[in-house]
Amino acid sequence: MFDVSTFKFSNTFINQHQLTMFNKIVVILSIAALSLSNFDALAQKTTIWLVRHAEKETANPADRDPDLTAIGKSRASALSQVLKREKIRHIYSTIYKRTQNTAMPLAGTLKLIPEIYDTKDLTAVAQRVLAENKGKYALIVGHSNTLIPMIKALNCEVPFEELSDNDYDMLFKVIVDDKGKARLNISHYGDLHHTTEVPSAFSQGENPGTNTPIKVNN
Repeated sequence: MFDVSTFKFSNTFINQHQLTMFNKIVVILSIAALSLSNFDALAQKTTIWLVRHAEKETANPADRDPDLTAIGKSRASALSQVLKREKIRHIYSTIYKRTQNTAMPLAGTLKLIPEIYDTKDLTAVAQRVLAENKGKYALIVGHSNTLIPMIKALNCEVPFEELSDNDYDMLFKVIVDDKGKARLNISHYGDLHHTTEVPSAFSQGENPGTNTPIKVNN
């Protein structure tokens, strides 16, 4: 004779067994996801973009804080177009109008306020930037005489010692891995305006922009 109570017991046992297996699977998947998350966090790379300020006014040599020219403002807009999808969390600038106004279009797009840094101790600035942006993205806007030292302070090899007065279109990308090892890529953005040539070993190709050469004033 068919025993209904035995069927109910067997059915309950099967359901409990299935539920137990389901719980185990959920726990295993959760642990796996957490492990992958922790691995990703450890393996995350920090990306620091660096640019010199855009073209500045030169009509008054006595002016120590000139603004950008019309061409410079156009370059600042081009920089915003290139970097607006790079998930930048912090923008760093010196106190001068030319660096802050180079950063402003991107800062406005990303709703960020540029943070002022002092060029007297670039090593300290580099350490601060790396600490505040671990596994993230940031932009540093500097000057022809501070940009290369800043890149070196990020523990990165640079193919030249300084930028010339006519180097305005270079976009430096420093990628620091989870072990602190850094590598540098250099591209150009906006209208071409440089005299220093980038060795092919450091070049990652051109970023979006019109890339129309600008006449160099010697």
